[in-house]
Amino acid sequence: MPSVSGDIELFEEVLHQLHHDFQNHPFHYGNENPVMPELYRQLRIRLSPETVPLTYRQDHSNMDDWRNREMFERLEQENQEIPRVRPEVRFYDDEIWGGTKTDFDLVVFPEKDEVVMQGKKEGIGNFVDIQRTQLSVLCEIKHSMNMSGQFRSGGEKDIQALAEYPGDVGRRYFLFLDWWPQDGYGKVTFEKDIRQLKERIGDVSSRVDVAYLPRTGDLKFVRGICQ
Repeated sequence: MPSVSGDIELFEEVLHQLHHDFQNHPFHYGNENPVMPELYRQLRIRLSPETVPLTYRQDHSNMDDWRNREMFERLEQENQEIPRVRPEVRFYDDEIWGGTKTDFDLVVFPEKDEVVMQGKKEGIGNFVDIQRTQLSVLCEIKHSMNMSGQFRSGGEKDIQALAEYPGDVGRRYFLFLDWWPQDGYGKVTFEKDIRQLKERIGDVSSRVDVAYLPRTGDLKFVRGICQ
């Protein structure tokens, strides 16, 4: 679909901008916390149209609770749209997806496609319906860990979770910003870490791309890391 492919292209353009800013201002990104807000900010101002239609369901909400009644009354009066990029998203399905990671760092929704969300039992929730909502991009974000470029131990679970997500996704990304792309001997660790990461994960059911943004050196993509 044109919207999904365009969203993927824009997402990768923003990653290049983020990488350039990281290399010029590394202390702006001294840990993981500033990465996602900056990625969200850049996508928020560049995605067009900016918002997508929203349907907010009551299926799992306790409508005997006054907070839920008031919330849904307000929803009926307001324009039900949300930004096409959303951080810290938790997903669910009708059977309440269990036993697997259900929260992800960032998603991009295709234009015009409806996003279906659900409230908590009592009050406002941030739960997106897996079966009824398509995604252009699903992304997990990590920063350097243990003062080294070795990201395989932290990336393994995230890549597996991205691959196992059962919904309709245009592209799945594991994004890694690396303060220490060289080890203490000055050797670049990226190729070795990718090789060992592949060995640890094995084959996965869905394509996951690794986007590697080092403090020194070029941005690198590993397309379909374990396919």
